[in-house]
Formats: sequence, C-alpha cells, structure tokens
Amino acid sequence: MKRYVATACLLIATIWSTNIYAQFEGQISMNLYSEDNGNTEVSKLNMFATSTRIMIQGDKSVNFMQGMSSDGLLIRNDMKDFLILTGNKQALQVTKSEIEGLVEMMASWSGESANENPTAPVTKYEFSDRTDTILGLETAELIVRDKDNPGKHLSVWLTPDVDINWGMLGERWKNMPEDIDRELNGVVQDIVFKSKNFPLKIEAVDGEDRTTIMEVTNVNRSSVAKAMVEVPTGTTLMSFKDFMFQKMMEY
Repeated sequence: MKRYVATACLLIATIWSTNIYAQFEGQISMNLYSEDNGNTEVSKLNMFATSTRIMIQGDKSVNFMQGMSSDGLLIRNDMKDFLILTGNKQALQVTKSEIEGLVEMMASWSGESANENPTAPVTKYEFSDRTDTILGLETAELIVRDKDNPGKHLSVWLTPDVDINWGMLGERWKNMPEDIDRELNGVVQDIVFKSKNFPLKIEAVDGEDRTTIMEVTNVNRSSVAKAMVEVPTGTTLMSFKDFMFQKMMEY
C-alpha cells in the first residue's frame, strides 16, 4: 500500500493537460487515502492553477526534510522557481536544478544512489477498454503494472478535459532515485505530458479487490486561483544557499 500511495502522489504531483476545454484556471480538490494499522486515513489536497502558476496545499503540513515542514508549494513558471512555504512568514525559494541536487544529496545520505541510467526499465502500463464518467468528465482506465507482483496493479482513471500548464514539472528530472525516475520520467511523461491527460481517480487493485487511494472531489473553474497563487503578504524569501548555510550552522 505504501508503494501505491507513493506512486499515486507522483502521478498527482505531475499530471494534467487537455484537448477540449480552454486552459484551466481554478481549483481542484482531492482526497488521498492511506492505511495505518488497519485504519484508513484521509488527507485533503487543493490545487489552484492559472496559466503561469500552481499552488498545492494540503490540510496537513508535510515534513520534507529534518527541521522543516511545508504548508504549501507554489510553482511559479513565470519566475522559473518553486516556493516552499514553511510558515512563520518564510518561504524557501529554489530552482529545478537545486531540487535535483538536493534529492541527490539526500539519497547519498540515506545510502541510496541517484538513477544515472536514462534507459532503465520503465513501468509497464496499458489502457483497458473500460471508461467511466467522473464529475461529469469522461475518463479512460490506465493500468499500471506492479513489476514485483503481476496480480496487482494501479487503475488510473484519466480525462483529457482538464488543461493545466505544468511548465517546469513537465521537463525531465535528473538525479532521481531509480524507483521515482521510472514513474516521473517514464509513465508520467508518456501518458500525462505528451498525451495530455489528468487523473480523477487512482485505485490499487489486488485480484477482485479495488481500494481507492486518490479521488478528485471537485473541479471548479474560477478566477479565485489568481489570488491563491500569489506569495502571501509579508513573506520573506530564503535562497537555497542561505537555507543550507543555516542548517550547517545548527549542527
């Protein structure tokens, strides 16, 4: 289940596009489901998108490294940076290359190695003949196989009817650990960015059993997103170098 949740988050954190509607501007709400000691936990996630920016916020803070949690992620494609909102009127300002370097560094600390083989085996996937209507949008089922267990797979219900400009997120990411690289630079690029699809539901399938691990609960086209993708008033931006220097001084 943990592996499925991780894969789902990757798909969620990097999916969208369209053929029918004009470029999306508004709010998308979704629920993420996980299990802890047999109990199902629900986390809510909101995404606000304009033609140049995306804000991702959850109902809970996320610990992304020791000593720092995030209240939200602002992707500024117009400024070519990412702002990690850390609370207390502060935000960490980083570029794509700095994030790639940070991931490589954290992987080395944990004893893992970044994937340096761009031709490594990719996740197996295929479209089934099943379709469904979710929130009034037509979807098709994508099957993502579990290479370690042929009896299990992810069922991803995709629609081409939501168009979000993912900008930097749609570019190839370097130095990713092998398991992340397979999804982020493989199935996501092929099915999402190139084929322009967006997931409305993701299910973990084990034989006849289906467990929902993500579902979109609302798609609201609205100008409210314009205000939500701005840096909160009074927020101080901290560079990646200053952040690393501060962490070094704490040890």
